[in-house]
Amino acid sequence: MKRAVWESRSSGLLAALCTALLLAACAPAATNVADPLAQMRQPDGAVVWQQEYRFVPPPAPWQLIDLDEDDYSIACMKLCSEGYPCQSTLAYAEEPFGYSLDFEERQAEFFKRFLWASRVTFAPPELRKVTVLGQDGLEAVTVGTEPVLRHKVRCKILFARRGERVVAFYFTQWRSEEKSFDPADEADFDRFAASFGFLQPSFYERLFPQAP
Repeated sequence: MKRAVWESRSSGLLAALCTALLLAACAPAATNVADPLAQMRQPDGAVVWQQEYRFVPPPAPWQLIDLDEDDYSIACMKLCSEGYPCQSTLAYAEEPFGYSLDFEERQAEFFKRFLWASRVTFAPPELRKVTVLGQDGLEAVTVGTEPVLRHKVRCKILFARRGERVVAFYFTQWRSEEKSFDPADEADFDRFAASFGFLQPSFYERLFPQAP
């Protein structure tokens, strides 16, 4: 249960994921778990996060990961009853890997670094223009394989804009190579991304306001 989920600078996220995996494996099943987001939850079920983001979190058994990390703003994980490597993650990132402001160039930069520590070889991503955060965006979907452990991972990345900057939503689903992917987890990710919104301008938008 020591899968490196993203790039090496994400050590805080990796540690949180590994800790959650260990706790989930060792802890007894809870019969009446309190809503961990109750204090942030709005009457319509959405959550206000850090007074900056508003979104509808995926339902249990998805778990929100508390990140002491600048690279990812929000991340959730879902474990499978069959155990490792079966798990899914979703996240929103203010700073997806790469530098280009062009979506297609950015996704090429992104996949050079994404999951690099897991020794994954990705198939060429399928690219599709989509609407994300109410604006033009880009969807990139691919499957990666890890030949030594014989694992595979399905990835969907949604590239969007916040002001002039590129932001992204991530989805990964790990399986053994003989197992099928579960489309229900990806549907949860799609609903999460569709529900996402901002409550205030970003730090960069406040620092460099655009002329009216």
